[in-house]
Amino acid sequence: MATRVYFMINVAEEYRQDGYQDILRDLRTIPEIKAVERVSGECDLLVKAEVPVRMIFIAHKLRAKEWVKSLQVLRVEPMLPDEYQELTPDELIWLKGVVPAEVA
Repeated sequence: MATRVYFMINVAEEYRQDGYQDILRDLRTIPEIKAVERVSGECDLLVKAEVPVRMIFIAHKLRAKEWVKSLQVLRVEPMLPDEYQELTPDELIWLKGVVPAEVA
């Protein structure tokens, strides 16, 4: 079973001029990467990956890229059904709207 992770990437200034097109082409060469989003805030790119083995291998691939200024990893840990027991009906309805169906 694959592990879902998100990589928060800050891009080095000199690689931002072309609208990230070269970076997107570079990321397409990594088969584990499923989605890339430009974001504003703590990072420049949010990269979603599904890694069949260990997330660290993909993190090392990304960290080695010359355009990566910094990298943070967020590992997705689905909530287990036991964790739902203490929630109110309103909280469960809210969760249904924010948790992907594949996790629930």
